[in-house]
Amino acid sequence: MTETKVLWLPWGKNAFQKAKELDRPILLAIGAVWCHWCHVMDQTTYSDMDVAKLIQKRYVPIRVDRDQRPDIDKRYNMGGWPTAAFLTPDGELITGVTYVPPQQMKSLLQQISRFYEKDKNNIKAKLKELEKEEIKAPSIEYGLDHEFFQSIIDSLTLEITSSFDSLHGGFGNAPKFPQSGALALALLEYHIQGHNALLNIVTKTLQRMSASGIYDKEEGGFFRYSTTRDWGIPHYEKMCEDNAKLLVNYLEAYQITGEEAFKEIAQGILTYVDVNLCDQDNGGFYGSQDADEEYYKLSRSERQKRTPPRIDKTIYTNWNAMMISAYLLASVVFKNLSYRKLALRTVDLLLEKSFSPRKGMYHYYFSGKQYLSGLLSDQASMMMCLIDSYQITSDRKFLNYAESIAKFVLNNLWNNADGFYDRPKNGEPLGALRALVKPLDENSEAADAFLRLHYLTGKERYLELARRTLEYFASIYQRYGIMAAPYGLAVELYLRPVQIHIVGPKEDPVTSRFLNESLRVYNPLKVIEILDPATDTKKLTNLKYPATKTSRAYVCFEGTCTAIEDPEGIAKKIEPKGS
Repeated sequence: MTETKVLWLPWGKNAFQKAKELDRPILLAIGAVWCHWCHVMDQTTYSDMDVAKLIQKRYVPIRVDRDQRPDIDKRYNMGGWPTAAFLTPDGELITGVTYVPPQQMKSLLQQISRFYEKDKNNIKAKLKELEKEEIKAPSIEYGLDHEFFQSIIDSLTLEITSSFDSLHGGFGNAPKFPQSGALALALLEYHIQGHNALLNIVTKTLQRMSASGIYDKEEGGFFRYSTTRDWGIPHYEKMCEDNAKLLVNYLEAYQITGEEAFKEIAQGILTYVDVNLCDQDNGGFYGSQDADEEYYKLSRSERQKRTPPRIDKTIYTNWNAMMISAYLLASVVFKNLSYRKLALRTVDLLLEKSFSPRKGMYHYYFSGKQYLSGLLSDQASMMMCLIDSYQITSDRKFLNYAESIAKFVLNNLWNNADGFYDRPKNGEPLGALRALVKPLDENSEAADAFLRLHYLTGKERYLELARRTLEYFASIYQRYGIMAAPYGLAVELYLRPVQIHIVGPKEDPVTSRFLNESLRVYNPLKVIEILDPATDTKKLTNLKYPATKTSRAYVCFEGTCTAIEDPEGIAKKIEPKGS
């Protein structure tokens, strides 16, 4: 007797057509290569012969990787991975669960199949009615003043302080995630306001995390999250995205405090990524490394005798862009050109392999081919890392590419009123992908990128897009709690940008010193640009900067510009209040 296996189909027209022809519900399984319980469910539930028979006989099974299809995961995830979502043949959600053991799954498969057979017409009718009901749009107020936006910052700061776990650091209870965005906003508000309580939130959290089980003391790098409140027992997968964000947290904390412990952990993350998560020769950062509890409990010498957990060598655009920005910051903070070279090599790789002026950035690149174009998260993250690349190198090609992506976003993701959709308006019309959504985190990053483009180019259209996006979320950001911290960072950039114009020949050593000092000092709200009198005469005229024989910098914020003649003066002008 041959063993029955689940013959999973990829998400696409053929699978949905089959479901309609057979008039069967769809079982949508969403997992990830790094996900421990996804592997367990494959080895137990989906490998059970009776379960597989039921699925093949009564359902159309579709399988999706969460990393490869974040747009599908966003719409169907049931609160974790693995997700098993049960859909109508049109893709409307009937119900769903996370991990289910074999016996329970058999019962569930039978129940839903009987329920669908018995009442399919009513189910479809009810779901159609629900689909017709318009999702209530937030009440949008345009023309919000600075005082209102400041109240948003005050509200988010209060949310962060009230959610802080003063015993163990971090926020909330178990399971506990690093919440890099909340840490970044708390550090910025300490810089602006000078309140030591905000600095304590950041330093205590970073200290407790690095001293606990969530940090790999043998090989470096952070695991994805802790199952316990005290950070002691992690889930052992390591993600490119998480380590990129935490690298920035530790680098910025080191910039502000000078604490060697933060420097050491940042270097530990860099060492882990250098050795395990990147292609040093060609550029590119890998997606993740699998969880393996037994392996990570071994010492370094013991680990060398074991095969390391599998590394997913897929090049995801948004995560690569985050890591590029983190590595560029590391190159500045540690004065290490190798980090900069790897970051810029990766930028070039993404532009070569995953960019199209017509389709924007593709989501991922693997085995010589790119997949899934036009997602907002990829466009926004790529614009940010291109802007960072431009600020560090003064190579205008990076700014030009950022504007090319901005053009794509405007034409394909802007909703013509306020906010950005997470995927193109004329995209795939299958299932819940028909519904276009505006994620707060991705919109916040997009608004941040468009603000920076405005400050660099002077184009008012970019400012308008950013402002209307921030206004769109002004009445609903509170429902996201501390997860709205990236929105707060974008609001601060709108309220308090620090523009640093360095006027002088690019090859002049003094110009380079001004640039290095501007980059070195902590302030996430700074936007830096070298203006060469030989090539940037029009912009210099518009800015009304006087002609000078020596390089100098102008630091502009709150409506005034201050000329600085000595590179050392940059730090004094924008240094943190608490330092």
